Amino acid sequence: MSTLIDLISLLGGLAQTPADPGDPSGAYGRDSGDPVRVLHDQELIAVALKALDEQYDLTRKIGLEPGLKDILLQLAGRIHRAYGSFGGAKGKRILDIACGSNTSQAPAFVFVDTPFGERRIPIAHTQGYTAQFEPWFCRLLLELGAKPVGVDLGDLDGETFEHHRADLGQPGALSFLPAASFDAVHDSRLFGSPEFTAAFPDPAQRRRIAAEIWRQEQRLLKPGGLVIHSDAANLVR
Repeated sequence: MSTLIDLISLLGGLAQTPADPGDPSGAYGRDSGDPVRVLHDQELIAVALKALDEQYDLTRKIGLEPGLKDILLQLAGRIHRAYGSFGGAKGKRILDIACGSNTSQAPAFVFVDTPFGERRIPIAHTQGYTAQFEPWFCRLLLELGAKPVGVDLGDLDGETFEHHRADLGQPGALSFLPAASFDAVHDSRLFGSPEFTAAFPDPAQRRRIAAEIWRQEQRLLKPGGLVIHSDAANLVR
């Protein structure tokens, strides 16, 4: 339980983060001076994390794989940075491409850039399942009142958010989704996953796939929609 309390404390502190002077939108921490909003945001993330613990055994999984804590900090930090608060995601339809699954394999390490610093997380067991690649972003968004949609090739049976199975390495894999239908998009760690790199060992192949995913992300966003994070865009730029 101390692990969960630590997470709640760290993420609750983001609600008091002042606006980022490098963010021209002013979204990051835009209402940090409002004590009522700050308290609401702290309560919201606390309730969301407790729900994840009850439903998905979060505390135990962090005990087995401590790097999961940093991944949650990273994902939650992205939500807060995009909307200026955790409550800002409420009602938003958000697409998570390569959202993770309950059958994801572990890479040798995961690099995370959280609001509390950068870390390279080694993973002791690089064969078989890892809790670090479960669909935590969609799960957290759902608890925050958003409308997440997850796309992955792995097993998402039993998840309560909208999800679809697709081979993202194939052209047109996201074409079934209507244009301008999402308030925000997110993709993270597809290009470093063991399954993906085994299927597409040639870096040129991976860049072509990244270009297709980035094209689709732009097609799927509503006017004024947000790119919360895109590994695909970073690869093709």
